[in-house]
Amino acid sequence: MTTQFSIFPEIRATPGDEDGSVLINLESGKVFSLNGIGAKVWTMLEQGLTFEGVVNSLSREFDVSCQQVQEDLEIFIRVLECKGLVRATDTAVLTGTEEPTNGIAA
Repeated sequence: MTTQFSIFPEIRATPGDEDGSVLINLESGKVFSLNGIGAKVWTMLEQGLTFEGVVNSLSREFDVSCQQVQEDLEIFIRVLECKGLVRATDTAVLTGTEEPTNGIAA
């Protein structure tokens, strides 16, 4: 099973780097900041990588188990979904209904 995400069209992002990135929702005017890892994930989502692709890429780059990356990425993606920044375009791997708050600041 692969999980693809799409970024809502009203979302714009500054170019990401090790210091992070800034996202803005042009409709609501809300601004969000991402740390360096969050900016890296955002860039991968912009490039069309699947959830599984992001997990594999981060696992290799940071020499962390796929299981640990998957757990952390699920939380981060759920935050992005709750903030109205992305949505799953096929079978989602995220099941929580509470709004998480770690990983992204509004």
